[in-house]
Amino acid sequence: MKQDEFIEALRRELSSLPKQAVDEIVADYREYIGDAIAAGRREEDVVAALGDPVKLARELKAQANYRQWQSRRSLGNLFRVIVSIAGLGLLNLLLLVPFILYLVVLTIGYVTFTGLTIAGIVGVVALSGHHLFSTPSHGIPSIHFGSREHDKSADANSLNASATPDNDKDKDSEESPGNLKDLKIVGNRFVFDLQDGSRVSMVTRAGPIKMRKEDDQLNIETPSDGARQLLTKEKDGTLSVSRDEVLTLDVRNDDDDRVSFASAGPDGKSDVWKMSGDDGDHVQIEEDAHGNTSSLSANSGPDSVQIRDGSVDIADGHDRILVHASGGKYNHLVAMLPIGVLGLLFWVWLTRMSWRAVTRYVKRQIDVVSASLDRDPTS
Repeated sequence: MKQDEFIEALRRELSSLPKQAVDEIVADYREYIGDAIAAGRREEDVVAALGDPVKLARELKAQANYRQWQSRRSLGNLFRVIVSIAGLGLLNLLLLVPFILYLVVLTIGYVTFTGLTIAGIVGVVALSGHHLFSTPSHGIPSIHFGSREHDKSADANSLNASATPDNDKDKDSEESPGNLKDLKIVGNRFVFDLQDGSRVSMVTRAGPIKMRKEDDQLNIETPSDGARQLLTKEKDGTLSVSRDEVLTLDVRNDDDDRVSFASAGPDGKSDVWKMSGDDGDHVQIEEDAHGNTSSLSANSGPDSVQIRDGSVDIADGHDRILVHASGGKYNHLVAMLPIGVLGLLFWVWLTRMSWRAVTRYVKRQIDVVSASLDRDPTS
């Protein structure tokens, strides 16, 4: 092979490199061949000693790509180096496919956990704004019965459900549950002002108590003196008992209106109220350990309303409206934040370990290429 033919083949194989780099390499090899010919060597022998221009170009490209990667360590430059090494046969092409798949997995991992992190941040911002600028809807407001002390003139037969927060309660407030005048709640005490035909059945911590009023006569039955001592006669002639001492309570009047109370939790820390009338309408309210209303259900024939866990379910026998509190979806988004952050941290660590391993491998392979080129005077 003549000099011009060798140089032309070398330039053609190096065409993927910048033109300035190609010109410098070609100039070096022209100078080397010219000097060898001037020293008395045959042109064909000098060119033959340089080897196959295609293989030589691959080695030169691998070395050039490696220098470019050293100046700017990016994933794209590293990939070019690996492809160059694979072209030399130093890296089995069967190993190149798993490496590419590994890069795809890394990319998917970064996209996935970055998305989870962003979603978590959005959830935190949305939930914070939801709490700061709107009324929280995770639960339902506490529901209290009757009227305040200053509103005693209101009709005691009406059922009022007010969403007044607990910290606005008047400790001296007087409440009349349901449609009954016979039972009132004053502070932390049940107050009984039984009308004719009304009856009370309750279980206290000291024993059961039954009360009934007939012909203006109040009859009290209890097998326990301790239970009777729990009853306190007030100045207005009514009887009262501490709510903390009552486990269950059932009050009925002669119109068959009914209010029942049950302490569902330990030490009376969770309460359930049930109210019903002779027309079949009934209301049930559950209070948590802090006295806040945790759920409410009301039924009147085919019509019903249920509020639980921040959701409202309204039905009229034909149509139904179901509303979920928006805070729930924000909570799910917030839960994505730690998952996304931890996933990104793991993926960054995995990338660093992989980068170091690939860097060491590439350096060893390029050292082999450089050793081969160093045997040529042009290097």
